[in-house]
Amino acid sequence: MAMGDSLAGRDVRSIIVFKQRNIGDVLLATPAIHALRCAWPSARIAVAVNSGTEAMVEGNPDIDRVIVFDRRTRDAGGAGRWREEGRFLGEIRAWRPDLAVHLTEGDRGAILALLSGARFRFGVAPARAGLLWKDRLFTHLAPRPDRFRHTVLKDLDVVAAAGIAPADTSLRFHVSEEDRRRAREKATEVGLDGEPYAVVHPGSRWKFKCWTAAGMAGALDLLEDRGIRPLVTGAPDPDEHRIVREIVALRGRSVPTLVGVLTLKELGALTAGARLFVGVDSAPMHISAAVGTPTLAVFGPSGAFNWAPWEGTDWGYTPDRMSGFRVVGMHAVVQKDWECVPCGKDGCEGSKRSYCLEGTPLEEVRVALDRLLAGERERPCG
Repeated sequence: MAMGDSLAGRDVRSIIVFKQRNIGDVLLATPAIHALRCAWPSARIAVAVNSGTEAMVEGNPDIDRVIVFDRRTRDAGGAGRWREEGRFLGEIRAWRPDLAVHLTEGDRGAILALLSGARFRFGVAPARAGLLWKDRLFTHLAPRPDRFRHTVLKDLDVVAAAGIAPADTSLRFHVSEEDRRRAREKATEVGLDGEPYAVVHPGSRWKFKCWTAAGMAGALDLLEDRGIRPLVTGAPDPDEHRIVREIVALRGRSVPTLVGVLTLKELGALTAGARLFVGVDSAPMHISAAVGTPTLAVFGPSGAFNWAPWEGTDWGYTPDRMSGFRVVGMHAVVQKDWECVPCGKDGCEGSKRSYCLEGTPLEEVRVALDRLLAGERERPCG
């Protein structure tokens, strides 16, 4: 049971939202931020995020300021880290929030919410692990979510604990005209010239989430066979360059590639104009869903029930159906339905390789691709 009275209609003039996680996590928090904006249209809203994730909320009209923590200092340690922690907390306190909303379960954000000076503090009921008495740092607590609840809905549960109902659960990702112009220029430079295309993003920060190079090469062939030009994108990471080289080598013929040259905003702009997105469980997959492009995601050990491409509705996963192939709305998830999937581990038996991904057949991707291109839409199974 949530503690604290409803804040709907209360005088809240300044809000800070903590979402110090990875890129996709920050984007998935935008419906919760929008719910806060709808509840308090005149309030000033700031979002505190880690460096490298700020593009997910920059330009969002629901947000007045983005406060960025340089997480490189956390890895470096020493005096530099503590200087950065002090600067970060100083900016948070200078915002003078009436309300602090902590959208993750970590101890650090809970402490920052308390130190922000906010009268009202929203959070999630803590698990046994972590800081003792963390629940006492909040004035309003959302109950611990069901395992199968999507991350978007988990974040919305936090604001709902104070009586704030969502008006619209859509993801919000802002792309400027300048982002679109630069994206078009870069696409033209690699040979795209107005024909239908699909963005194919085979990489992920977590390599155990990546499908095989042979599988992705086959997906490129499927797209070309259907008159759609594949455009392969990737992050600057050397591993992503290597993955793309392997895919191109397996095909034996060239394909337009933009690896390490697009900003996240430019990637969003390109994806918005695409007929389809093909990728894995990654931030670009979430960006694709946010810009309204049909999204085909190949999943491995991670739970699609938490991370499937979001279109405003839960995917309907249950203990009896935790994985497997499904199409919901304009998006599709291809995932093995093995008993061990999803395991949530970084590869099988410590290998950093996911056998469930290695065993995912191209034929399932073909079926999903054709259903998305045909515009077939289903409601979630439950």
